[in-house]
Amino acid sequence: MADFRPFRGLRYSAEAAGDLGLVLAPPYDVIGAEQQAALHERSPYNIVRLELGETRPDDGERSNRYARAAATLAAWRRDGVIVQEAEPVFYVYTQEFEFDGARRRRTAVFGRLRVDPWEAGSVRPHEETMAGPKEDRLQLLRHLRANVSPVFATVRRMDVVLPGEPLFEATTPEGQHYSLSAVRDPEDIEAIAAAWRDEPVYILDGHHRFETALAYREERKAQASAWTGEEPENFALAAITTADDPGLALLPIHRLVRPPSLPPDVIARLQRWFDVEDVSPKSYDGTALLRLLARVSASGASGTAFGALGLEEGRLHLLTLRDAAAVRALMPERSTAWQALDVSVLEYAVLRETLGVLERAPELIDFTEDAQHALREVESGRWPLAFLLNPTALEEMLAVADAGERMPPKSTFFYPKLATGLVLNPVE
Repeated sequence: MADFRPFRGLRYSAEAAGDLGLVLAPPYDVIGAEQQAALHERSPYNIVRLELGETRPDDGERSNRYARAAATLAAWRRDGVIVQEAEPVFYVYTQEFEFDGARRRRTAVFGRLRVDPWEAGSVRPHEETMAGPKEDRLQLLRHLRANVSPVFATVRRMDVVLPGEPLFEATTPEGQHYSLSAVRDPEDIEAIAAAWRDEPVYILDGHHRFETALAYREERKAQASAWTGEEPENFALAAITTADDPGLALLPIHRLVRPPSLPPDVIARLQRWFDVEDVSPKSYDGTALLRLLARVSASGASGTAFGALGLEEGRLHLLTLRDAAAVRALMPERSTAWQALDVSVLEYAVLRETLGVLERAPELIDFTEDAQHALREVESGRWPLAFLLNPTALEEMLAVADAGERMPPKSTFFYPKLATGLVLNPVE
């Protein structure tokens, strides 16, 4: 079903760029201002200069971070800092990292993936997108004419060996280790491409990037005098792994919430659907949050549960869903898989019905995968409420995607993010 092909990637030359561990970065959507500045300082060739360049006070229509990114890429190619592969290849990518006290390893294949519309069914989304990030990525793609960060996707199975010629290994200052190999043999290339032809591809991370690539394709198609469907704009950079890869780790994404007003009877309102238990310790010894998260995990093993911070000042609460049928009655008509999602229950029973948060405006809802950060935000008063969630299970995500539906934004966090800068896909 999916059209996944080798390509002539753009990648760093170690001879020109130096230590490749210093030129990689996370994708744009997890880079804060402090990290952005640190990455700029880390190396003059750090990929952040393309992925998320700094804005300047005098930026305008012609001189801005997108234009500077394009000029930087052109200079790096001219100076041999970034070179293009001589022939189309697939790239095998391994990523080693620490998770839950153990060292894990994840494998993916970089290629270029055809950007068919969602309704074609070959590539399946699971999450809604937002307009702002797509406009930002579209501006960058128009200027660079290259994909910098890959769409991260999965297939249910892939029965193929992944041989490759080693290209480089790199370790970042954060301790993550990466390696990249090139698959050059025509028979091996055909075996990898064929492995996906009968399989749908599910996007794990990068919905905004995929939809941006599709919008750019349509834009370029409208400007062309002829169109064959084989133009480079018909494809986007993708890294595909298998659903059973032992390195495919998911984190929860917790919600910080600022409702229009906090109802004085908020706990009584929640008790229409949830058992609400005050789990605040008699004295705080630094483990209260960890104990709450453990309770959320244990209760969520057989149902839906949330941790709540801020329902009462200085108190911690455990919300355990008691009346699932009543909550489903609040929801739009969707599949059972969608209605059973923790994020769906939270949005309709807690955010909308109880707190009156009817839109996902940034001043009303923020997101974090760090429960300690959520607690600090509530304790400082910067956010009045936080809700701690369990991670969405991969099978839940696949079931929603197979039903042709999407979760609310920020429903999944696959840890760690793929490194940006390993290989770029020229769209020219």
